[in-house]
Amino acid sequence: MPSRRLVPLALAALLTVAAAPSLRAQSADQVYAGEDVDTPPKLANPAKTARIVAESYPAGMKRAGVAGQAQVQFVVDASGKVEPESVEVVLASTPAFASAAKEAATKIEFTPGKSKGQPVRTRVLLPIQYK
Repeated sequence: MPSRRLVPLALAALLTVAAAPSLRAQSADQVYAGEDVDTPPKLANPAKTARIVAESYPAGMKRAGVAGQAQVQFVVDASGKVEPESVEVVLASTPAFASAAKEAATKIEFTPGKSKGQPVRTRVLLPIQYK
């Protein structure tokens, strides 16, 4: 029975040591989750953000009085910009709102999240309401 315990522990130690160099090499590219930062990202200008969202409301949907929502997830970089290639639609009430929210997200600016006082790349989930 003792040999069964030694094999997984030894294997885990080898995997940890083997993975450590690549983790160090990727630290500049690390993306933090909201719970892993001391200060989460915040909208740099809520009024401008509201304008961006209002302008993204699909015209046909707005004229028809169709309300809806979308949730987009993306990475805010250390300068507060949304990384356009990271934007994903997590949920949308219609495809039109999905496209609109995805485009709007790329235009929103943030105060970056911070870890240990330093700005870091942070993953954000943003709900957008169209009404």
